[in-house]
Amino acid sequence: MGKTDVIAGLAAGLTGAVTIFLYLTISLPLFLHIAPVNLYEWDASNIVGLYTATHEPVAATVLIGQSAHIVVSIIWGVVFVALLRVVASVARLPVAWGIMYGVFVMLFMHYLVVPLGHAPQIPYTVAGFTNTLVAHTLFFGVPVALVATRLTGAVARSSP
Repeated sequence: MGKTDVIAGLAAGLTGAVTIFLYLTISLPLFLHIAPVNLYEWDASNIVGLYTATHEPVAATVLIGQSAHIVVSIIWGVVFVALLRVVASVARLPVAWGIMYGVFVMLFMHYLVVPLGHAPQIPYTVAGFTNTLVAHTLFFGVPVALVATRLTGAVARSSP
């Protein structure tokens, strides 16, 4: 993985972090009546535990939660760039691959990563599952795929 790939992975991950965060900041209160600060608390609780995350000052919770969110998103951005380098069809169909990648990230995080942390496992409701699916596919996977494909120049190389 060269310098261009690392930069593309960082940029793709940061883009995904911002777009999913913006979507969830709007959708959680609108559709699920959940305050955005609860998202920070939940993210932070993976590191420090739920009690600590909910009893820390809001600024500390936001800093811990957002930092964790950004680091994990960057990791996923770098992983997507690696996928882009290995699977040729990713560059030709970045939106489709971004949607599939978003589903994979959602399932991987929900069933493998989150249970390893200290956050409570939140059962999905239909509305919660739908919101999470939209967030991870359209507002994380697709932006990551588009930015990664664009910054690596993979589109030009994959064309006949």
